[in-house]
Amino acid sequence: MVREIPIAISACLLGEQVRYDGQHKLQDWITQMENVEWLPVCPEVEAGMGVPREKIQVELVDGDLRLMGISSRHDWTVAIDQQACQRIEWLKSRKICGYVLKSRSPSCGIQSVPVWSEGLPEPVSLGNGRFVDRLVEQWRDLPLADETMLQQEQGRQQFLQQVRDYWTRQQD
Repeated sequence: MVREIPIAISACLLGEQVRYDGQHKLQDWITQMENVEWLPVCPEVEAGMGVPREKIQVELVDGDLRLMGISSRHDWTVAIDQQACQRIEWLKSRKICGYVLKSRSPSCGIQSVPVWSEGLPEPVSLGNGRFVDRLVEQWRDLPLADETMLQQEQGRQQFLQQVRDYWTRQQD
């Protein structure tokens, strides 16, 4: 029997209705990935944001990157950081070997998240979501991908190879 490899995934990509608008972003290709145990995570819900909820964005505030409610101006930075530390420890205890994240998400995006600055009509840069920043700080060698990287079979195979290589290194 082949052991399933544990991979964390943004819960919305598995079809869970956890997005800010109460919807999901189910990805059909997930069913094509064999021998994977999916572990769903939604940092925003786990940090106490409801469903549906206000949109949030990454903002440059006084030189620091903050996770802000667009309308309310509520600062979610500390809540996401605290949740991230707890969730990352749990993921380590589950010995995950990779993570599939939601692109452009202010919490889960990988180098695709607009960074806004007060008073400017356009983003000043692109960066990681807040949760991903904490994840990379605490787990530099974990294979990461977002759903856009996995749309094509070649991208999925490359990611799975990285995951298998990581899993093999962990067995040594």
